[in-house]
Amino acid sequence: MTRVDHLRDAVARWEPRLGALLDVDPATLDRAAAALAAASGPLAGLVFGVKDVIDVEGAPTRNGSAACAAAAPARRDASVVASLRGAGATCLCKTATTEFAFTDPTPTQNPFDPSRTPGGSSSGSGAAVGAGILDFALGTQTAGSLIRPAAYCGAVGFKPGRGALSTAGMTPLAPSFDMIGFIARDVATAAAAFAACGGAAPERSDLSRLRLGLPATDPATALAESVAGSIAGAAAALRDAGSSVKALAPAVDFAATIADHRTVMQAEAAAAHGARLAGAPLGPAFTEALRAGATVGAAERAETLGRLAATRDRFWRDSAGYDLLLAPPVPAPAPPRAAGTGYQHMLTVWTVFGGPLLCLPWGADEAGLPLSVMLAAPPGKEAALLGAGLVLERFAPPRPIPPSARG
Repeated sequence: MTRVDHLRDAVARWEPRLGALLDVDPATLDRAAAALAAASGPLAGLVFGVKDVIDVEGAPTRNGSAACAAAAPARRDASVVASLRGAGATCLCKTATTEFAFTDPTPTQNPFDPSRTPGGSSSGSGAAVGAGILDFALGTQTAGSLIRPAAYCGAVGFKPGRGALSTAGMTPLAPSFDMIGFIARDVATAAAAFAACGGAAPERSDLSRLRLGLPATDPATALAESVAGSIAGAAAALRDAGSSVKALAPAVDFAATIADHRTVMQAEAAAAHGARLAGAPLGPAFTEALRAGATVGAAERAETLGRLAATRDRFWRDSAGYDLLLAPPVPAPAPPRAAGTGYQHMLTVWTVFGGPLLCLPWGADEAGLPLSVMLAAPPGKEAALLGAGLVLERFAPPRPIPPSARG
């Protein structure tokens, strides 16, 4: 089956039931087929989607919101989209997002179980890659919005460190934390996409020399037995390969860090979008966040950002003896849709720390839902993180296959 045939078959099999892709029709697939046939460059043959808070020339950026239903087509590609196309990748379409990348859920299904959330806010990107429709997709993260859907949908998630990629052409939520990253079929694809956008290529990794830390998790959040087992399995694989693996004492006040992040996020969201409260109705979670953010003054925001910077610096000082850290990205597999988009606070602290994150699929639980582990590195260490991920990926248990992709 050719790449074009696979694409047409996957879209027909999954959409519109999955609800991950926006505005895909026969003409869209014809254009993608023509682009694939003409493609050249290091990403030729790869098809990607773009979270609908990132501009794609000729397509409206609706931000998952009725407030942007009449948005005009974007005049140019966002910086990262232009780089990916320049490297030969084919952009199929936009992918579904929660409203303005906050937490009001989308209709998108989890490809492994429609009763479970695909995560948020990069819901469509995670579901489309997890289902095997796309090779990779762009997502964003302001708290836990890229790594979480990757984990819930059985895909690789790579969030570069703050400032590693341009956010030009992205609708802001909270600029102090907003970052663009990739949800991909494997680490090599994520690394290739990152390199096409100007990122560093993976470094050769020797696991026998790796010093790995196991940081403490939030004491207020218990890990599911399956998640704890995944972390133990990945740690054992690293030890067997010769890595030094050591558990670390708690280094931050999780509750205070999460609260401070939320204060800044809501304040910056209100500054960017508060005027929208007078327009078309917004989702309840986003409305509440904008109203709360409007009460945060400039002095409080600056003071809170100062505390977060001190927390970040202290964490990396305390972790200075380790090359990488291994942690769970989420406390449990994808929860029921009634729980919203899932638990993000485990990832919130990592977003505050500002370094790159790599989510790796790590088998499945007894119900067949994907499990994942996460590697983290200090800011600026994307190359080392990706290099280690390429090696560790080889030791992972077999990935589950979504029901509609079997046979």
